[in-house]
Amino acid sequence: MRTVTVVASVAYSIGQLTLGLLLHPYQTMQSLVEEKVFVWMALLPTGVLALVTLLWRFGVVPVVQLVFSCSAGGVLVGEGLVALCGWLPFFSNWLTFFCVYWQVLLLYLLFRFQTVFSKG
Repeated sequence: MRTVTVVASVAYSIGQLTLGLLLHPYQTMQSLVEEKVFVWMALLPTGVLALVTLLWRFGVVPVVQLVFSCSAGGVLVGEGLVALCGWLPFFSNWLTFFCVYWQVLLLYLLFRFQTVFSKG
């Protein structure tokens, strides 16, 4: 029972920190750098991007191509269906841009707070 409690507590903490890094990156990163326990979470967007990229390429895209009969060129073949296949690259590029931008922001905040706390 003790192991289950520890795993649940760590999972809850990581979930809260993830939400904090998404909604309030400045305050959360400041706390992470001060406490130094979860500083590794500054690389969270890179991990999210890697996981989502794998899921996207091997899960979402093949299913959408199968359901909407997309050809290899990304053109939708059908009877007046919305061109969902044409939106796949847009969503993929948007998600990549968001994760890269989020990662750059977190790394900037990490270096900024490490510099401030090392001088103080």
